[in-house]
Amino acid sequence: MGKARQQASGRGGFTLVEVSMALAVFLLGVLGFTSAMVSIERSQLAQFESSRAMQAARTILERIQAEAFPEAFRRYNGDPSDDPGGAGTAPGEDFDVPGLSARPGDSDGRAGEVRFPTPAGQPGLLLESHVDPRWEMPRDLNGDGAISSSDNQATQYRLLPVRVVVEWTSPAGPGRVQLDTMLGNF
Repeated sequence: MGKARQQASGRGGFTLVEVSMALAVFLLGVLGFTSAMVSIERSQLAQFESSRAMQAARTILERIQAEAFPEAFRRYNGDPSDDPGGAGTAPGEDFDVPGLSARPGDSDGRAGEVRFPTPAGQPGLLLESHVDPRWEMPRDLNGDGAISSSDNQATQYRLLPVRVVVEWTSPAGPGRVQLDTMLGNF
């Protein structure tokens, strides 16, 4: 009985290797859990920001739709000289989105922008003959059955392609929301 008692007391504790392995497995579990929680938090933040951006884009589209239709393009394009109430009186193409920061390098520092199918560097010119496949242009914008190659449709359009884009950056990473629509007045 003396031998059996000696063997039993020799196996009663944990070895340093066993304790180290258990501690390593525990730490890996804690790190995995922490990483999962950080990922979930980032995902929730990104989803919240996307929702905020989408709501801001919808609000801007609603404001454009609420305008007198012939003035919508001139009030929300990038040319302040053609604003219906006089130069610089309209909202213009850029807008802030509360809680979202514009991406680094954004020239105006605002996260939102209204875009129309205009030639580069000519934000006040709405041409039916403008070629841009993203806008399915050229297109008859004034509804006369023909695509004019030179007439500015800024005050004569009956169809108005509109794109609202919100681009931001945050701790969750960069984000982008885009809404495209075709407004009509028939």
